Amino acid sequence: MSTGISIDAALTGEDSLSQVRTSGQGVHWLASIAEQNGRVTIRRWDGADIVELTPQANVRSRVMEYGGGAYDVSGDLLAYCDDVTARVFLLEHDNHTPLTPVQDRYRWGDLHLVPELRILVAVREDHEATPEARTEVVALSLDGDNVDGGRIIVTGADFYAGPRVHEGRLAWFQWAHPNMSWDSAEVVLCTLEDPSDARVVAGGQGISAQHPLWCCHGQLAWSSDETGFWNWYSTDGINTVAWNVNHDCDIPTWVLDKAPVAAVGDDMLATVEIVNGTGVLALWQPSSGGVTYPLPGTSFIESIASLGDDIFVVASWPNRAASLVRLSPTGERREIVGSTPVDGAVAPTSRWTDSVAGPVQSWFYTRPDLRTPPLVVMTHGGPTSARDAAYDRQIQFWVSRGFAVLDVNYSGSTGFGRAYRDRLKGQWGILDVADVVAAVQDVTNAGLADPDRVAITGGSAGGYTTLQALVTTDVFAAGISSYGIGDLRALLQDTHKAESRYPDSLIGPWPEAQQVYLDRSPVTQLENLKTPMLILQGLQDTVVPPNQAYAMAEAVRAAGKPLALVTFEGEGHGFRGMDARRSALESKVSFLQQVFGMEHSTDVPVLAIENLPV
Repeated sequence: MSTGISIDAALTGEDSLSQVRTSGQGVHWLASIAEQNGRVTIRRWDGADIVELTPQANVRSRVMEYGGGAYDVSGDLLAYCDDVTARVFLLEHDNHTPLTPVQDRYRWGDLHLVPELRILVAVREDHEATPEARTEVVALSLDGDNVDGGRIIVTGADFYAGPRVHEGRLAWFQWAHPNMSWDSAEVVLCTLEDPSDARVVAGGQGISAQHPLWCCHGQLAWSSDETGFWNWYSTDGINTVAWNVNHDCDIPTWVLDKAPVAAVGDDMLATVEIVNGTGVLALWQPSSGGVTYPLPGTSFIESIASLGDDIFVVASWPNRAASLVRLSPTGERREIVGSTPVDGAVAPTSRWTDSVAGPVQSWFYTRPDLRTPPLVVMTHGGPTSARDAAYDRQIQFWVSRGFAVLDVNYSGSTGFGRAYRDRLKGQWGILDVADVVAAVQDVTNAGLADPDRVAITGGSAGGYTTLQALVTTDVFAAGISSYGIGDLRALLQDTHKAESRYPDSLIGPWPEAQQVYLDRSPVTQLENLKTPMLILQGLQDTVVPPNQAYAMAEAVRAAGKPLALVTFEGEGHGFRGMDARRSALESKVSFLQQVFGMEHSTDVPVLAIENLPV
């Protein structure tokens, strides 16, 4: 059998786009080029043509490991981080000039051009500092070689993000160990002339204030979850107004990209409003409090920029790839980078399920012609992340091959308010598993999927939830772990600075909670692992060492259950090479089709599975 979306289409597809910016030169965005293994470049639309501005570069930053804020534009200037050379460049008058020397001490990100001062403000990490990299806000000269890594403006906090300058005033947000930014963060304001006059504008312990934004006439806006949801606030220095709704209107700071928000005209803030996991474009007028929604039907809004009264957004849709949309004040809509609906695309339904700590949201995908199909349950990473209903080639791939898919936003996921996010504190490995099980039982009890053919799959933190579900429940008939975290103690040994204290809130402080780490590690419960498993593992993975995969494989083998262990030379924590990604997807398809007794797809090699009954 060879039906449904092809392997090639599932792995490649269209170029992705993100992080829209505007300047007098036009509209800019980042494009990840599928045919070039995901190389990221900057493209610009000048009102007529689309051109590539960085054909030799891979525009990516490495600050906080996940990066972000890899470029900025202002006037006729463009600054960007090049991952090929690990340098920062300035594009001016068609010349690409390096602003930083060749070195391996510093990393820069969250770039912000200040043309009137001829500086580039950035978040910088000093990786020669001990015992961990030092994070600071610095200014790089646009006319110098910056051999010193830039002039330090702000230092002392553990983390900085979002530096923005307006008329000599610098705003940013910061947080400190053991908090993540969504736990506690402060928006701070100072003058560039004397940064020692810094004062906290918003946030504090137990409040996440983030993403400062300068609006027209010098008002400062920011988001804060002091009401229980990330809502927007604006101040002129005397009076503060707020748009308070019972929905998140901002996203967590995993990367240092600009938030999906922009000031529009004299009195407008364009942002994303997340309602039941779906992101829509909202226009808030601080003076009147009015809110309008000019772009219905989206799944999410990735980024927003403005040019005069025009608004530019990168919008995701349920039945087609993301597009770059221009909205005019008259209501005219134009797609600068368009996409077309995909024939046969299945839009998900949102399901809410009662679980231990409260209702849990999931996205359920199935074809109308399928009757009680096998079910693939997906557990997202993070775990403080989320899944939305945007068109996803790999989910559509599984549905086209005769599976239903359940994508679970378990407790701890973002986009549902602080209380939903905080449920997972101290409960990782317990509550996320209970939520996934409740969501599965809701679907199978409704007769929408076969309860005897339910597979769970995830990678990294999602892989941990997958493995924990397999060793603590009997709901699943198969499991697929991609570089899943089997030993929670490994997080303490190998995790980078940005997440080094993340387990404190999810599990408990070390070493006081050492026994909890042991008790909740799947590697200490392998005697309970009796489910057919496919284990996918990179041999250069330092976060989840290969020995964990071998131990899990041996436990399945000892239980006499079907097992396939597939390892990849040269791959680490996450598969990046096309060959590895193809082999991983083919292995998943063949594994599930064999374990669930389905007809085998002829375009997929037959995977060798130990202990598979004839």
